[in-house]
Parts: sequence; structure tokens; C-alpha cells
Amino acid sequence: FPFPASEPPSIIPELSCITGNGESYRGLIAVTTSGKKCQRWASQTPHRHDYTIVPEQFPDAGLDKNYCRNPDGKQKPWCFTTDYKTPWEYCSLPNCNDILASGIN
Repeated sequence: FPFPASEPPSIIPELSCITGNGESYRGLIAVTTSGKKCQRWASQTPHRHDYTIVPEQFPDAGLDKNYCRNPDGKQKPWCFTTDYKTPWEYCSLPNCNDILASGIN
């Protein structure tokens, strides 16, 4: 063990899992629940959007690269997809409560 048995590993929700609706999530997952690759937030293709055209509307949303994020208070983190037929989808991210309950990090 890299830590004493009495001390469980710490979980950093912003980097490894979501709490609540995942607005604070800043991890590196960039694929949707159905396996579609996320479109870069700075890109307007294949789907046009205003999330990075007017960045002052979402200054702390962490809209970096093509990572799953929740800048607008949806149910959970999501992204625009690179699939022309699917504008956006939710991402499948672990819930911090589930991780703590199972005892894994």
C-alpha cells in the first residue's frame, strides 16, 4: 500500500469523478456514453455553438480541448460530438459517491 491501511486514498472530484451534476469536473474524459469522440470546444465543426465564441459567458467552465464538461448546469457533464448526426451527448463519468462506497480509487 502506498498509504497506511487506516487512511483511504483521497478522491479529487474535479479530476477523477463527479459530484452533483459535475459542474466542477475537470478530468480528461473526452468520449460520450455511446462512445462518440468529443468535439474540441474551440472548434465550430461539425457543430456550431457559442460556448467558446463568447468565453466571458462561461469563464470558469474549463472548456479546454475536447473534455467532457458541464458549463450550463445540465444533468451531468457532456460534450459536442464529432458525429455530424449527433450534436451533443452526455459523458459517462464515475460518481464520487459510488467510488467511495466501493472502496476503490
